[in-house]
Amino acid sequence: MRRFTLSLLAIQGWVLTILAIRNPIISGWNPDPSILRVGDEYFLATSSFEYWPSTPIYKSKDLANWELYSHAFTRPEQLQLYGTPTGAGSWAPTLSYINGKYYLAAMTRWTYDPVARVWPRVMWVSSHDLKTWSDPTWGDPWGIDPALFQDPVSHKVYLNLMAPNNNKDRIWGIYQCEVDIDSGRCVGEYRSMWNGTLPHDASARPEGPKMFKRDQWYYLLIAEGGTDDLHRASIARSLCPEGPWEPAPHNPILFNGAYGYDNLTVQSTGHATIFEAANGDSYAVYLARRKINGSSPLGRETFMSPVTWKDGWPMINDGNPVLLSESVGPAPDQKLPPSPLLDRFDQKTLDPSWYTLRTPYAPIYDLKKANAQKDSHGIVFRPNVFGLSDRDTPAAILRKQKSLNMTFSAQLLPTTSGLGYGETVGISAYLSELQHQDIGVSGCVNSTGMCIFTQLMKNGTTEYNQVKLNLSSIPSNLTLHIRAEPLSYTLGFSFGSDEAITWLVSLSSSWLAFAPTGWFVFEGASFALFATGTGQPWPPHAPDVGFTQVTETYYNEDIPDYDRWSV
Repeated sequence: MRRFTLSLLAIQGWVLTILAIRNPIISGWNPDPSILRVGDEYFLATSSFEYWPSTPIYKSKDLANWELYSHAFTRPEQLQLYGTPTGAGSWAPTLSYINGKYYLAAMTRWTYDPVARVWPRVMWVSSHDLKTWSDPTWGDPWGIDPALFQDPVSHKVYLNLMAPNNNKDRIWGIYQCEVDIDSGRCVGEYRSMWNGTLPHDASARPEGPKMFKRDQWYYLLIAEGGTDDLHRASIARSLCPEGPWEPAPHNPILFNGAYGYDNLTVQSTGHATIFEAANGDSYAVYLARRKINGSSPLGRETFMSPVTWKDGWPMINDGNPVLLSESVGPAPDQKLPPSPLLDRFDQKTLDPSWYTLRTPYAPIYDLKKANAQKDSHGIVFRPNVFGLSDRDTPAAILRKQKSLNMTFSAQLLPTTSGLGYGETVGISAYLSELQHQDIGVSGCVNSTGMCIFTQLMKNGTTEYNQVKLNLSSIPSNLTLHIRAEPLSYTLGFSFGSDEAITWLVSLSSSWLAFAPTGWFVFEGASFALFATGTGQPWPPHAPDVGFTQVTETYYNEDIPDYDRWSV
C-alpha cells in the first residue's frame, strides 16, 4: 500500500516534494468522526453536543482539505436542546447508505441529572443528498453511539449501539438487533455482541461500534477505555453479522497511550471508522487529543492514519505510534498555517461555521446587510437575560478554535449612546457555562461611564477587572482581541488597525481544558461573540450592540511529537 506519493518539480534543478496529509485532518474540536465515501468524494460527520445547528458534516475530495457541507439537525422538531448542559446533547453520529438513501444515526442526552432519570436515546435521520435531512426515527433501545449497518448479503439492517445490560446494575456493552429503519422497532433478537478486551464490569466502556464487511468477514470495530488517556480501538470479526466474534490477536489496533500518557503529544486515540479510499487504499479516521503540557484546550480533533491488512486483520498506522510530524496518504498537504479568516457579516445568512448554544427559542441576532443600506454590514444582537454562564440560549454565536497558535479579533459596532451597568457586549474564549474567559464593554461597576472589563473563571472562582473608558459611546474602531497560544490565552483591546494592542490579562490554557469536579466537558475551546442584559431584559433605551467584523489570524503551530514544554 502507498503511504505517500513523490513528485519532482523542475525549478532550477530537481526538488523533491512529498505530497501527503497532515494530522489533524479537521482541527478544532470535532470528535467521534464517521466517514462515508460517495464515489470519489468523502463525507465526515462529528459530534456537536449542545451546539446548534447540530452534527456537522464535512466534505472533501482529497482527504486533506475539508469544507463544512451541512448539518444533520437544523430544525427544532428534529432535536431539542433546551437547558442541555455542556457535555450532553447530540453525540457520536454514524453515516450509512441503505436502500438508496443516506442515513445518519445519532443519540441525544438531555441531562445528567440522576433524579430526573432521563436516559440517552438513539435515533436516525435520512437524506437523498447529505444536505437536507428528515425528521428523526427513534430507536427501540436506549443507549448511545448507534450505528446502522445493512448486510450486503441478506440486506437485513442492524442497529448496533452501546447500551446497559439492564435497568438495574447498568453494565454497559455492545448490543445489536435487526431493526425496521422506518419504525425504529427491533424486529430481531436484542443480543449482546462483543464487549472488547478490557474487564467487563461497572467501569467498562466498550462504545462506538462500527461494522463493515471485507471479503468473507464481518468486522466489529469498537472503542474502549473511556474517552481520555485509556481510549483505544479494538476489533473482532465473524462470518455472520450476528456473531460469534473472534477478537484480533493484536488488539488494540490503535492506542497511543501504550507509549505513555504523559509522553506523546497525540493521546486519547479511538472511536475509529475504517474505510476504503477511491484508489483502493484503506484508512481509519478517529478522534485524538493534542496534549499541550498535559492538557488539551482544543479538545478531541479528527485524525486519520493508513490501514494495512495481514491475514484478514487490519493494522492502523502499521502498529506504530501516531506522531504529528508524520504525513499520511497520497494527497497534497493542507496549507499550514491557513490563510486568515475575515467575516464581515455581509451575507444574507450567517456563515454555517457559527453556532449558538442549544436550540434557540427566538431570534438572538440580526444581520444588517439584509435590511440596511449598501455599505452597512455587521451582526446586531438581540440581548436577553441570559449570559454565557447560564444553561440556556444567550445572545451569542460561537466558532470552534481551530489552531493552538492564533489571534481572534472582533471589531465592535459603534453605538449612539453608552452602556449602563449590566449591559454587556464582548468576546470570549469559551469552554462551558462553567469555564469561559471574557473581555468586553459594559457599564462600570461602582462607577459611572463605560469600562473595558475582563472576567476569568477558574473552577468556581472569578477574577473581574475593569479599565475606565473616557467615552460616551462605543467608537467604530474599538476591537477586542484574544491571543491564543499553546500554553496561554491573553485578552486585550485596541483602537484602530494601526494602534498597538493593550493586553490586560493572561491565563494558562489548561483552564480551557478540564471540567470542574463532578461535571463533564466533551467539547474543546470556542470563540464567542455575545451580548447580555446580565439577568435583566435589555432596556428599550439601550443602544444596539454587535460587531462589524471578525478576523482570525493563524500562525505556525510547531507542536512537538512529545509533550515536553518549558514553563
